[in-house]
Amino acid sequence: MQDALIWLDRFGKVCAQEVQRKPADQRAIHEKLGARMLTGLRGNVSGMLNDAHGHVAGWQTKYVGSGGGYAAVRAIDSSTGPNSPGAITNYLENGHAIRRPRGRSPGYRPRVRVLYVSGHGFYDAYRGQLSKMLQAEVRNWGREVTSRISGV
Repeated sequence: MQDALIWLDRFGKVCAQEVQRKPADQRAIHEKLGARMLTGLRGNVSGMLNDAHGHVAGWQTKYVGSGGGYAAVRAIDSSTGPNSPGAITNYLENGHAIRRPRGRSPGYRPRVRVLYVSGHGFYDAYRGQLSKMLQAEVRNWGREVTSRISGV
């Protein structure tokens, strides 16, 4: 009976340590996910755009929330305006309108045949893989916790 109480007390302390450790583990999981998302997204940008010099791919960076509760990939610069990296990324991702031709001479034939450029969707193309990545990271974390707790 005494051994069971000692083991239960030790197990309770280990569980309390795991609860204390959870925010750091959560941040580590999101850091790993952010790095994997960034790598995959840069590959999508390179594959879907003619970005030989890596300008658009280089504008993307990972962000992890201040509490470590989320990870995101977005444009690196927080500046605003029509020529900011965030705006250009948005144009490429979602598409944009084209200025209509204004030729007024009788023989003028516009070269522009479309009024809207379709987006490339490199974020959307990668979004489907995120749930699998998250599940794999959580499974690995579960194994780590199990191994730490099983040492009791």
